[in-house]
Amino acid sequence: MSSDLCWAIVRDNHAHLLKKRNVKKPFSTESSNLKNVNSIRFNGFCQKKVIGIEPASQGKGIVLSYKTAKYQNKPAKFMIKTTIHAGPRRALNSVRRFIRFNRYRKDLKMAALRRASAILRSQRAQPFKKAKRASKPRAAQ
Repeated sequence: MSSDLCWAIVRDNHAHLLKKRNVKKPFSTESSNLKNVNSIRFNGFCQKKVIGIEPASQGKGIVLSYKTAKYQNKPAKFMIKTTIHAGPRRALNSVRRFIRFNRYRKDLKMAALRRASAILRSQRAQPFKKAKRASKPRAAQ
């Protein structure tokens, strides 16, 4: 089925839709939606080519998932997942190179890099901070 027809069917109600009062554009909680916005551009199950970035299970690195054309009619197999455990610069560079050299949705490049960067930033160790001692009142002399 074409992505436009699929979007026309699932646009207003699907399992991942998150509607709130006083919010004009509803959110979407699907895993392949890079910005969590309910729009055809970022939709994770209507497009033929989709990129998803999630945190790795060990808490270090990211998981890059994408759809393949080979298993287009087999939903259990069409999402390929690759874990990237390299440092932040190498991980972002490998995401950038995947999109560029596979010609895979150039319009999602910045959204993918921002999501990966936010995940890697959240996994960074927090610096140790000394606890402040309560100062003792000085005795009057």
